[in-house]
Amino acid sequence: MSHDRSSPPSLPDLLVQETRRYVRGYRSASLCAGVTLRGTHHVRALREKGTPPAPDALFALGGLTQVFTGALLALLVDKGRARLDMPLAEVIPRALLPDEQAGRITLEQLATHTSGMPHLPPNLDAAPGNPEDPFGHYSAGLFGDFLRGYRPPSPSPRPHADSLLGMGVLGHALSRRAGVNYGHALRDELFTPLGLSSTSARVTEELAPRLLPGHTARGRPVPAWTFPALPGAGALHSTVPDLLRFLDAHLRMGPPEVTRALKQTLEPRVESGPLRWGLGWSLSRVRGHTVAWCSSVMGGYTGFLALAPEAEAGVALLSDHGWSFLAALRGRGPLEKPGFALLARMLSSR
Repeated sequence: MSHDRSSPPSLPDLLVQETRRYVRGYRSASLCAGVTLRGTHHVRALREKGTPPAPDALFALGGLTQVFTGALLALLVDKGRARLDMPLAEVIPRALLPDEQAGRITLEQLATHTSGMPHLPPNLDAAPGNPEDPFGHYSAGLFGDFLRGYRPPSPSPRPHADSLLGMGVLGHALSRRAGVNYGHALRDELFTPLGLSSTSARVTEELAPRLLPGHTARGRPVPAWTFPALPGAGALHSTVPDLLRFLDAHLRMGPPEVTRALKQTLEPRVESGPLRWGLGWSLSRVRGHTVAWCSSVMGGYTGFLALAPEAEAGVALLSDHGWSFLAALRGRGPLEKPGFALLARMLSSR
């Protein structure tokens, strides 16, 4: 008697299988899903209702920007232009950041969310704003007002607590060290060496035709969020193919000077409960492997990035819809479950 042994699903099939529930739950969402395994990429563009997006469609990254900010820190440290223990007092002029305790906050503390800075700028409502672009009105002037008036209630480091503001301050500090603005610093140090031609802090005329507008969970278009004073917190745009090349650079595939620096971002530096944190990355265990990951729901877009360095495997998911009310109540990004499931299937098949 012969036994029918079906072969395991291919990676392109896995992409469809593990994202099917999300696509069916957000029927009008355009989802780009990609995996990298030992340098081989697979990308699928999916949509339940309507035409799927182009595989190289452009999305706002929102909170995924923070892993790029962590990468920029590591690159400048590797080149001797910054230090992880460098205090803000060495970077930001005393006239702009006069408080001594605030000046002792280090770049590493900002990157690991242990600086003690609040999640949002305390003066975010100091000027009229647009609720659908909550940081668009937050100008360099308001940011300067915050820095001049910031008085930490207690010394750093503090227990880990997500701070969008802290990532914005880190981006500002790194641009000062680089001598150019945040977007140009990333372009020079990371995007150009890795060939990330579709990743940018500014949507150029060339990129604009590929940009998908953001939507609510029910499909209503919403304006893009902008970060004029806090680009390090959420200003980047990218595509799944570019994100897979970015992940590859963390998996030791790319220019040695870049891969060497990015290795620093994955080292555990802070621990709290079951989670640890690197420079912009959360660190967990999946199928016996250390996994670095980042999730975002921001401004009508959701995103998820994860990589398992030992397995040379990574996942990138981008969608043009925000989360549903139920997903928001659970506090877990809608793409986290399919993203982790994809990575787990890849790890179990090794």
